[in-house]
Amino acid sequence: VDLPFNLTTTCGVFIFPITYILSDVFSEVYGYKFSRFTCYMSFIMNVFVTLIFMLAIVSPYPEWWGNQEAFKTILGNTPRILIASLLAFVVGDFVNDKIFDKMKQKSNNKFAVRAIVSSFCGQIVDSLIFIPIAFIGVMPIKDMTIMMALEVGVKTIYEIAIVLITT
Repeated sequence: VDLPFNLTTTCGVFIFPITYILSDVFSEVYGYKFSRFTCYMSFIMNVFVTLIFMLAIVSPYPEWWGNQEAFKTILGNTPRILIASLLAFVVGDFVNDKIFDKMKQKSNNKFAVRAIVSSFCGQIVDSLIFIPIAFIGVMPIKDMTIMMALEVGVKTIYEIAIVLITT
């Protein structure tokens, strides 16, 4: 997504913060184990969808379908994005869950504080993993570095807004 001031970010900033918010809520209400379970189920579903995309790309298509190359171009990058996404998600969500759980055990911080701090840490890890794997060789390192910082900032602001609205 192109943003003002020549900034670029992924569309993940629109939906991804919701996963950390849900993870925090699951940890708060159902416990750490349930939160990890939902992470692993998400992992499995992402792999499944990617396999379906790969199957769709190699499947025969009708003569009248004139967009197969565009279809391949868009969905053909899915395995690379999948690897970047899953690795970043599993590690970032693990960091989010661990910090949330430790903060919950060690102090009586309010949910909002635990959610924001743990998500911020998870977002940093997620961006440090996802962006280089997904975009190395596709975009300049300088732009990737700016994107990493921008995504962490935008996702954290998003989380703060949602947490303040919902608590």
